[in-house]
Amino acid sequence: MTEIAQALYSFWNSFLIPAYVEDNVPDDATLPYITYTVSEPDWTNPTNIQARVWYEGTSLVPLNAKIADIKQAIGEGKSIKTGTGFITIYRDTNFAQFQPYDDEGKSNVKVVYLNMILQAFTRR
Repeated sequence: MTEIAQALYSFWNSFLIPAYVEDNVPDDATLPYITYTVSEPDWTNPTNIQARVWYEGTSLVPLNAKIADIKQAIGEGKSIKTGTGFITIYRDTNFAQFQPYDDEGKSNVKVVYLNMILQAFTRR
């Protein structure tokens, strides 16, 4: 695992629910959880990254509370140390969007899509 991937793993798993790289969710995973993308930019070019927060139920309260926790953790920019430097995550201008989801009649699954910007200051 690269140092950027490790930093993102640590960040996303700090929210008291499991977090998995997008398209790498174990078959036996249960909601709630977070899925996130990993990108490896060089220091001169920030890149976009995304995450989705998944909850099951009829209430939006727990989902909205988790989004508020993530928003607060990022603040005006969240810096995370790596082995050779650090990464910084910023909220993008359209940070959180509710995403429709209905798979095999599971209409009680709620998903929020998060947009962020990643800047990496690491040695390659």
